[in-house]
Amino acid sequence: MPATDRRWRDLAGPVGRLEPGSRNAITDVPGVRVGHSQAASGQRTGVTVVDPPGLPARAAVAVINGVGELTAKLEIDERGVIETPVYLCGSHAVGTVFQAAVLASGRGPDNVVLPVVGECDDGDMADSRMVSIGDVDRALGALGAEVAEGSVGAGTGMVCFDFPGGIGTASRVVGDHHVGVLLLCNFGDREYLHVPGLELPPVSGRPAPHGSCIAVCATDAPLSAQQLRRLALRPLLGLARIGSYGAEGSGEIGVAFSTSTGQDLPNADLNGLFAAAYEAAHEAVYNCLVAARPARRLDGSMQEGFPVEAITPEGR
Repeated sequence: MPATDRRWRDLAGPVGRLEPGSRNAITDVPGVRVGHSQAASGQRTGVTVVDPPGLPARAAVAVINGVGELTAKLEIDERGVIETPVYLCGSHAVGTVFQAAVLASGRGPDNVVLPVVGECDDGDMADSRMVSIGDVDRALGALGAEVAEGSVGAGTGMVCFDFPGGIGTASRVVGDHHVGVLLLCNFGDREYLHVPGLELPPVSGRPAPHGSCIAVCATDAPLSAQQLRRLALRPLLGLARIGSYGAEGSGEIGVAFSTSTGQDLPNADLNGLFAAAYEAAHEAVYNCLVAARPARRLDGSMQEGFPVEAITPEGR
């Protein structure tokens, strides 16, 4: 699936101080791949997979607001690793995606695996119960370095600041290392959205119920599980930069993994990585907003699109 040709920095210029990787995507971290699939049922829902190389991988989880689900969190907290790719989906698809991930792992009944599955509620736009095991298999089959954004995969039916939401990604280079972030954006009150130089219209009709955001952060820097827990928090701080306040009913959950098995970096060297994750998440939300497309809600009403045509470099 090709990446979208509409991205924030092409329209409005850079976000933050650090340089992005060549794709400005989580797949700038070498070996990381992403795959999307839309639900074959025709519902506005789907599956996204973020696949690290060389599993198991060191990993950790951070939570700002826990009204949401990331399976295997307890094992990640206890052991500091993930054993499967990170799967993303709508809330009511978690069981199906979990089962599909177990099957995809190739493990037998005597070799237990707990897949990592994160969810956001796309019930305003779709019935995520209609996701199938085949949808998960197709997302795995689509794994690659190009990352489509907006209304794709797990993001197909998501809502962000009462505009169409979904998938956003960005990356940063810090010395010899890369930090990449992929977000499943389903959060935010319109009145809190911060877009410099852009006057945003108030919500027409009823606002969407509070959703959530799953932030997946990858790096090739050698970090311990404790350092990764700290890194996993920083994309969630980037959400605050654009207007999230962790509303009641909204879950902000971050998972970070390292593709390196080298000696842990000193804590004194972490600030650049923290800033990179913060900046990448900030830009990833903007990328999601400009890429996502409006669609019809389950109640028959139509979403309004983000006013991409009003974005100018001068607004930055």
